[in-house]
Amino acid sequence: MDPSSFRTAQKFILPGRLLCTLALFLLSAVSAHCQVPASVLTRVLLIQVGDVLGSAFTIDVDGRQYIVTAKHVVEKLPNEAASTIQVRRKNSWAPLSVTVFKCDDPVDIAVLVPPAQVTVNLPLEPTSKGLFDGQDAYFVGFPFALQFAKTYSSQPYVFGFVKKATVAQLDSMPDSNAQRILLDGYNNPGFSGSPLVFRDLNQSGFTFKVAGVIVSFESSLSPVMKKIKIQENQITPEDREQNRVLRTNDGQVYRLKDTGELVRLNTGIATAWDIGSAVRLIRKHPIGPQTTDSFTGEDDSTQSHIPQQ
Repeated sequence: MDPSSFRTAQKFILPGRLLCTLALFLLSAVSAHCQVPASVLTRVLLIQVGDVLGSAFTIDVDGRQYIVTAKHVVEKLPNEAASTIQVRRKNSWAPLSVTVFKCDDPVDIAVLVPPAQVTVNLPLEPTSKGLFDGQDAYFVGFPFALQFAKTYSSQPYVFGFVKKATVAQLDSMPDSNAQRILLDGYNNPGFSGSPLVFRDLNQSGFTFKVAGVIVSFESSLSPVMKKIKIQENQITPEDREQNRVLRTNDGQVYRLKDTGELVRLNTGIATAWDIGSAVRLIRKHPIGPQTTDSFTGEDDSTQSHIPQQ
């Protein structure tokens, strides 16, 4: 790595006892040209609500911190009321009391207000300003939950799985004062609630912003076919016309018969809602805990809100 790239990476490394862990992670896990910075990685959370696992992340608005996730992840929790969720630490789940605020339909975003700061507050502006069609973007979360959750050193933090996508379309919805962001990229179960982040190419340096919240993927229904073994002389003109003959490497011939059942397929088009809806909801309820730059996640006074078990 050249000296200028190393200086760029250093901007996103946490101070204090987290320094060595995040330095090694950022410099070895991803390249200096496309790496997702610590300002994103350290904000992403794996949460559990009842039997539902999902992703979430923190944003700071007007000096206060909030947790953002997909509304369907917390659909069982009452709106504008106190509830308890579980947050994954290094080796266990820990309860966290939050107040839940849900965006109006069709926007699939919820804001959770914790009693105290939950993550570090490295710079990560919540805005889609500067995002454009055809640009690379990333989302960070926990597909299939703990299967892709990673911890490093002795720190309690859990790091998410990074996916790369291309911004395919910005879909403005004036009736709901909202915007959907469509992505050419595979979303998997567990990514719901993940932050969609991008590098703002209109600004100098290595400025990342969070543009939206990953909520779903576009799907299509495909018929389920059954293989029926036949002989070569049993192939009919209709079989050939409908392309329903399957030949295997061992020379066997099968007719594909429609069972009448359908399976849902992932088209590779992911959907996010613009973070602006979350910011507007937050400013209607500006009650989040104030942030401090000295927060490391290891202070006893803050850890009492997310106790280690």
